[in-house]
Amino acid sequence: MFIETHGCQMNVHDSEKALSLLRPMGFAETDDPSTADLILLNTCSVREKASEKVFHRVRALRLLTEQRDPVVGVLGCVAQSEAEQIFERAPSVRLVVGPQALDGLPDLVSQLDRGFDRAIDLRQDNRPDFVAVDDRSRRAGLVAFVTIIEGCNKNCSYCIVPYTRGRERSRPIDSVVEEVRRLGEAGYREVHLLGQNVNSYASWVERASGRRFEENAFPELLARVARESGVSRIKYTTSHPRDFSEKIVQVMDDNPELCDWIHLPVQSGSNRTLKRMFRGYTRERYLELVGAIRGARRDYSLTSDVIVGFPGESDDDFEETLDLVREVEFDALYTFNYSPRPHTPAADWGDDVPPQVKRERFDQLLELQGEIQIRRAGRYLGVVCEVLVDGRSARSDTDLTGHSTGNAVVNFPAADGVVPGAVVAVRITSVKAHSLYGEFVKLLSSPVVNS
Repeated sequence: MFIETHGCQMNVHDSEKALSLLRPMGFAETDDPSTADLILLNTCSVREKASEKVFHRVRALRLLTEQRDPVVGVLGCVAQSEAEQIFERAPSVRLVVGPQALDGLPDLVSQLDRGFDRAIDLRQDNRPDFVAVDDRSRRAGLVAFVTIIEGCNKNCSYCIVPYTRGRERSRPIDSVVEEVRRLGEAGYREVHLLGQNVNSYASWVERASGRRFEENAFPELLARVARESGVSRIKYTTSHPRDFSEKIVQVMDDNPELCDWIHLPVQSGSNRTLKRMFRGYTRERYLELVGAIRGARRDYSLTSDVIVGFPGESDDDFEETLDLVREVEFDALYTFNYSPRPHTPAADWGDDVPPQVKRERFDQLLELQGEIQIRRAGRYLGVVCEVLVDGRSARSDTDLTGHSTGNAVVNFPAADGVVPGAVVAVRITSVKAHSLYGEFVKLLSSPVVNS
């Protein structure tokens, strides 16, 4: 079995779920598609021309495997949005499974084994069960992903997620805490809580006055995971400003297990554009949240997303985005040129910002953010950071690389006894826009080894 994953951390975790579901059927994972009997492409439809890239990849894989004739399947968001067109345009594909129907994967594969030509499942029934992941199927041995909520109810005008992943459904809070606790016992040093809109998490919460359903239960979840799981590094993504609150910052301040990183996508600094995006907040409210983060007891790394060239974005709208970026000074910014997604309201409005204007705006924003990132990174000079070691640096045979609690990449010279999974102290001696460099100070903890 060969699984190729495209897209975000949610997709990486979905691939882990697929592996967990198929292992009991006798499948083993391979890195070589030419030897696989089952090939799965786990897809994302956020980026431009996502479906075309899937069809190109299917054709390329078929050329590699034409002697074996494996079962080829498409999972994820492109499977949900394209559905029957996939069978029509890529006849070699025999399996199509949407994100919420992943638990039906074993039955669908069994149908193909019994002689069915094709199998498809695109259910979006908001059932409460979440697919469990066994440790053998997890992609990283140091960092584990845990889904706490799937789907999204926000319906931003440019976003296809509500169409492909359905309405929000949250896991029971006790289930999340227990999974994170078990991962800590298994040796994972860091856990990421995942959701398309992670801080709209809602669940049954036990109170002294009785059991009650809380729509804004995310702060409670963070506090319980931090205090009860035994995991010392906990991160979460992705947040929505509409559901973010000062209370979340307070809980993070009170629990050092919650890492010093907040990703809070703003998308635009213009109220006119935010309204057309259906984002549900204003520039002023976003800056209030930034004020709460910057005024906290801890120094948080703040990152964000911006869409450039949204339909109707004027020069003045874009200038307001630049002004917001200057005012906030993000530690990192993920910038995207707008491209229409099918099944979204904005797709019907016309992509009226010329490509050349988008490129110019994109480059201008990139240049501004590059200057800001160097300046922001400068505050780490001389500071000793706690770093989880990932492995050997790709740029130097003599360096190791890891990441800080603020989600910064940190490189440093290899030291005796320091191996992947170790947590070390590194004093930062130089900075770049996208990484820090430092000197090894001491080993804080060795990897957990379980028998």
